[in-house]
Amino acid sequence: MTELLVVIGIIAVLAGILLVAMRGVRVRAKYTQTESTMQSFMAACDSFQMEHGRYPGVVPESVFANPGGTGPPPISGTENALLDLMGGVIRGDDPQYGNLGGDWDEIVVNGATLLGQIKVNRQLIGEGPVINGQPYAPYFTPGDGEFRIAKGQMVANTQDVECCPSLDADCNESGQCLPDLLDAWGQPIIYVRRARTTGPLVAGSGPGQPQFLTTSMTPYTTSTALGELGKDQSVSIFNTSAAANATFGQTIRHPAFGAPNDPLTGTARGAYVLISAGPDGIFFSKFDGPGTPTAPVENIVTNSNSDLNTPRVVQEYDDIRRFGGG
Repeated sequence: MTELLVVIGIIAVLAGILLVAMRGVRVRAKYTQTESTMQSFMAACDSFQMEHGRYPGVVPESVFANPGGTGPPPISGTENALLDLMGGVIRGDDPQYGNLGGDWDEIVVNGATLLGQIKVNRQLIGEGPVINGQPYAPYFTPGDGEFRIAKGQMVANTQDVECCPSLDADCNESGQCLPDLLDAWGQPIIYVRRARTTGPLVAGSGPGQPQFLTTSMTPYTTSTALGELGKDQSVSIFNTSAAANATFGQTIRHPAFGAPNDPLTGTARGAYVLISAGPDGIFFSKFDGPGTPTAPVENIVTNSNSDLNTPRVVQEYDDIRRFGGG
């Protein structure tokens, strides 16, 4: 009996070790899958830039900075890029814009400019974009599970509207929302491109002519139940930090340039950035990186611990970042 109990105990210990190892393998596989998705998207963005002299996005970043109404804009920066890469969209300055009806749905990011008015035909997404009147083959073809509406994202015209609030809902026919680029955990991937090459590194809106504008990612970062994991983004340092723009700047700047605690004078690591929230499903959670559930870190710019006010601390988070462009 004693020998039997010893054997059972050994088997239990080995089973526990095996389960931990298998869990680590599954997480690593999801990292690899997400990195592959991001690399494919980046290759499409770079091909688009080589042909058109700009990185993809139907609506200019400067228009996102003033979306009109309240809350986040009606589409995200990622959706904006996907439409430019895959087609199914026409902009307000196109001569045919006023003649489209039927399956074309109008989305207004900023009603004060034609550049902020678009019409989308969801049935034509993936058929390839039409740019300056010329049709092109699609620049990006997503893989299985990579191209779906991100549940719980927030969009707005005159009031916030949550996309697919039920995690069990069929979101494919949601009139308010567009398909997103998803990581291996079913969470949307942020895409923010540079609006200009000079000026402060980041700003949300207003004066200063910043290089990067963060408004285009707010449909994701303002959600309280985002993606397949249904994660509350209110605990993201993009929301908890008193210096939100500088905090985002800390995550995209090159660690070798500029003062560690002054991100807005730093140098971006690329012309655009992709961010996956990683396995916790929260973009730079205050409980991740140097933070813990009992000692959260709410900002990495003006923290009382100066060791945390550095771009190098960003590497401690489980988020996946990829940069493209010069």
